[in-house]
Amino acid sequence: MSSDTQVLVAKLRTIASEFSVDALARGQRPALADTDFARLAGAGFLATGLPAAEGGHWHGLSASVRNYAELICTIAMGDPSVALVASMHPLVLCLWHAADSAADAPESECAALATQQRFVYDTVRAGCWWGTITSEPGTGGDIARSRAVAEAQGGLSYLLSGEKHFGSGAGIVSFMTTAARVSGVDDPPTFFLDMRDVPWDGSTGLTLLRSWDGHGMMATQSHAFRFARFPATRIAAPSAAAVARAIMAPLAAVMFASVAVAIVRLAMDWARRTVRKNEQIGRQGHTATARAFETSELVRAEGSAWLIEQAYEGAIRAAEGSDLRAAQIATLHAKLLIAEMGEELLLRLGRIVGGGSYSRSQPLGQWSQDIRALGFLRPPWGLAAEQLSDLLIAD
Repeated sequence: MSSDTQVLVAKLRTIASEFSVDALARGQRPALADTDFARLAGAGFLATGLPAAEGGHWHGLSASVRNYAELICTIAMGDPSVALVASMHPLVLCLWHAADSAADAPESECAALATQQRFVYDTVRAGCWWGTITSEPGTGGDIARSRAVAEAQGGLSYLLSGEKHFGSGAGIVSFMTTAARVSGVDDPPTFFLDMRDVPWDGSTGLTLLRSWDGHGMMATQSHAFRFARFPATRIAAPSAAAVARAIMAPLAAVMFASVAVAIVRLAMDWARRTVRKNEQIGRQGHTATARAFETSELVRAEGSAWLIEQAYEGAIRAAEGSDLRAAQIATLHAKLLIAEMGEELLLRLGRIVGGGSYSRSQPLGQWSQDIRALGFLRPPWGLAAEQLSDLLIAD
């Protein structure tokens, strides 16, 4: 880890520690706070969206994935919803700097990419957050099944029409990436949208259809919108973008898993403290059978937490390797296993602690919903299984 990244991690730990003081209220709030993201930006987090050559933290997937996982996990220890939205920023910006790995991209595309990179990186330096609103109702999270359309207006300018949902960070991020169909193109290209100061009343082609009301990740503002001939800019180098997306897949799986791992760590620490407190108070009337059940379940929970940590470390190590296909397989496995085991683990902790864990005055119920929500993140369960199957049987 470079000295700059170490400094950033230290700053984020301080911020997360201050977030955690108000963890219970944060877990139940329905919206994000601009001030939280201003603090992250002030600490230097926006530079995770820049390559090292531009003064940022990105040194390629193998050299950066562990650092980025640590950064997101650190934030999540203070507020999982903030961490999830923040993770989208470095992730989607990989579309530009990871695209440099496309050695066979046409020279004309490379020139256009360089021009667009300059614009994108300048927005980051100006303090802009980036996010994504790619998912559409009825597509199962599969970008290839997009029904949104983009009409060419000349050059890289298009007009986007269609419905999108799960736009995490809506109202916080300045730019969002998305996908839409273009006449004469088989696979939906990637675009980015300038969301700065755009009203959501339909007057400029953007209409809020539904505010995010999820049981988990309540404050992510993952709203649903309708776009009607809304201005969109196409990614400058399609072939390079395809390479970038392949690199983004393991990074996304690891960073999303890092939020789940943080929740597991928080929940285990809370459960241990709660059990110790109960033991100190005394167990009058607490039968030997009940104590044996609690002890057995806690040991099993510790084992599950250990397995989750091993899966997490395995995913990071795979992404640090040189085999991209192996990294994609390992990180997908880990993301799904961590989400599944994490959900089961928090249920077990609830059984240990008892009915009090179901109270809104305790954080376990909200963490359980947050873990469940993370299981549906890109790729969601069905699509992840399909992608894994395709990877495992590929020649």
